[in-house]
Amino acid sequence: MNRQSLSLLVLATLVSGPGLAQSETSAELPRYDVELVIFKNLQVPKSREFVLPVSSPAKDKKMLVLSSANSVKAAKKLGYEVISGKQYRLTDVAKKLVKSSRYELLLHTAWRQPGVEQERALPVWIRGGRIYGNEYTSIDSQIELLESMPKVESKKADGTTNEFDEQTLESIELQLLEQQSSQRPQRLYELEGKITIGLSRYLHAYTDLVLRRPRLSIDQETTSSAQNRTLAAYSADTLILNNHRLRERRRMRSKNLHYLDSPEFALLILITPYEVPEVVEEAPVEAELAPTNE
Repeated sequence: MNRQSLSLLVLATLVSGPGLAQSETSAELPRYDVELVIFKNLQVPKSREFVLPVSSPAKDKKMLVLSSANSVKAAKKLGYEVISGKQYRLTDVAKKLVKSSRYELLLHTAWRQPGVEQERALPVWIRGGRIYGNEYTSIDSQIELLESMPKVESKKADGTTNEFDEQTLESIELQLLEQQSSQRPQRLYELEGKITIGLSRYLHAYTDLVLRRPRLSIDQETTSSAQNRTLAAYSADTLILNNHRLRERRRMRSKNLHYLDSPEFALLILITPYEVPEVVEEAPVEAELAPTNE
């Protein structure tokens, strides 16, 4: 083989080789239907509680946002597609949750995706539940203010140390409430976050979700004047939304229903292998010839 022939062979390999390998790999990738049912616990104690400030999940540069038509369209090129409700397998479970007095359905959704490693898999961004209006503010804003302010240590009664004294925390809350009047209308979803399904040796689900709840729930009717005074004293806290987080990595078995939970909300996930239906080609029907009169 002369040098020119060898050069042409190498060039042909560089041009056609990677494309061929990629197409073969794409054709061989397994595909899965992923279905989620997320619901919250209505019997969580409604009282003033101390919750460590937790930031909302961060969005990735590349992800499938189920509520965005443009995102769904772009993800389809990578093998991701939204599944219609007619193909849901957990419809009966969701109906029972809707009828339950203990739980409230936040989201029921499903999508189809290729089985790839976590690093190559698209995180799926989900939203559900109620939408809080502009009168509310997320704890994320408070965290940002805390990080920007100098720390002032103060001793507590039990001998432990606070990084911020009570006056500092009250000042931050007042700043948040003052900012609300100048904010543009915002849409804070009760449930928000991302879930990634990756396949290496086994299937794994990576969840990073938050349920947003007001710090204090106020009932319209109270039973005593003392309770009214308490609610009035802490009424500002009803406008700040705490993040209750569900962040977990869990190994999955296909066709098995898995349950992940926190005290405030829970997640049911079902991953089912998807087989592309075979297209049966019908044999052409020969047209019957009409008899001719000779």
